[in-house]
Amino acid sequence: MDRERYVVCEKPEKITSHNRIAFILDGMFFNLGSAFLEANTVLPTFVSTLTRSSVLIGLVSTIRSLGYFMPQIFVAGCIEKLAKKKPFMMKAGVAMRLAALGMALSVLLVQKNPAVALGTFYVSLVVLSFSDGFGGLPWMDIVAKTIPPEQRARLFGTMSMAGGSAAFLGGFFIKWLLAQASCYPFNYFWVFFLGFVFLTGSLASMSFIIEPEGPVPDGATTIAEYLKRLPGVWRQSLLFRQVIRVRVLAGAIYLALPFFAIHAQTDLGFPRSVAGLFVSAQMVGTVVAGPVWGYLGDHHGSHWIVRSVTALGAGTGLFALLARIAFFRGFAPLAYFCYFAIYFSLGCIFGGTWIGFSNYVLDIAPKESRSTFMGLLNTVAGPLTLLSLIGGWILQKSGFMWLFVLVALVETLSFYFAWRLPDPRSFRT
Repeated sequence: MDRERYVVCEKPEKITSHNRIAFILDGMFFNLGSAFLEANTVLPTFVSTLTRSSVLIGLVSTIRSLGYFMPQIFVAGCIEKLAKKKPFMMKAGVAMRLAALGMALSVLLVQKNPAVALGTFYVSLVVLSFSDGFGGLPWMDIVAKTIPPEQRARLFGTMSMAGGSAAFLGGFFIKWLLAQASCYPFNYFWVFFLGFVFLTGSLASMSFIIEPEGPVPDGATTIAEYLKRLPGVWRQSLLFRQVIRVRVLAGAIYLALPFFAIHAQTDLGFPRSVAGLFVSAQMVGTVVAGPVWGYLGDHHGSHWIVRSVTALGAGTGLFALLARIAFFRGFAPLAYFCYFAIYFSLGCIFGGTWIGFSNYVLDIAPKESRSTFMGLLNTVAGPLTLLSLIGGWILQKSGFMWLFVLVALVETLSFYFAWRLPDPRSFRT
């Protein structure tokens, strides 16, 4: 049954080779497009031109991440019944690109009615984020079906490196566009529109992915019956629950994620256009870390990726505190260095979180339950994105310093539990 489901062609190595190229092109265009629609730098700075509410600004990062994570457990129940997941994935991809176009068009309403522009922006952001969530799980299922386990981490690392390199160069163009203050709001229109264009390139690359057809599993159930089985799946694996604990604690980074750039502008006096350089620094982290994560995952196990990611998470809070201290003590160059270190670390963290936790769960999950385990992982991580709203509330009550201290402490606890995770390669089925 497993062989029929996952190897359903005479020469699966040809599908592997073909799909590897398609996945890399998809990742390159997707990362480049996402840089122009970056939810932790570019989008919050646009919203901050229309409102001073830290809660509304924090809502950007929350919607972007929550929309990706939350639908996935329901998607898992739907695609489990499908012999081929690609049509479902492509429909979600089209909706996501149309929403990106809607974000660009919302900017054109700023001069006539800023409130309507902000509302249109948020509606588009919701559609973009949730459609991305609907497409993410079938994409991962096709990866698991067509790419051998010992090659996945290297593929993800290559995708991160290629996409990060493109997004790094894009960051300088973003900086140039945002620096054209006299062109506001049209400079933001071009940033968002280019994001739509590059994401469309990603969609075109996805269309070339080959998915072998597999049989519909016996005993396909309704969504309601599927959801009733989830508590049993949760109790099935102690190790999976331990991974979830690490993932939840590592999510503390969301407390401060949209406020690093705001802190740099409002408290440290960095120019607004520096957001483009932050994007480039983040992409450098993605590029540099991609091959490292690939090597660690394929040669030493994905638990080493998880350990490294949680250590870097603790470092971001410490760098933010050091930047604040350095600036108010008159060491502005050190403050700038710390901020670039923050976004370099975030680039490492984002790619490493995806590669590390995904590969860990793919290794320990039974083949017939991969979609369910991955859906649970991402759905449990979904509420973590609400921490940006809590971070906004903490910021209003206590200020930046205590927010950064809290992030550093919880991320350190995550690193402690990550260090205790075993090598998942012994669990491969």
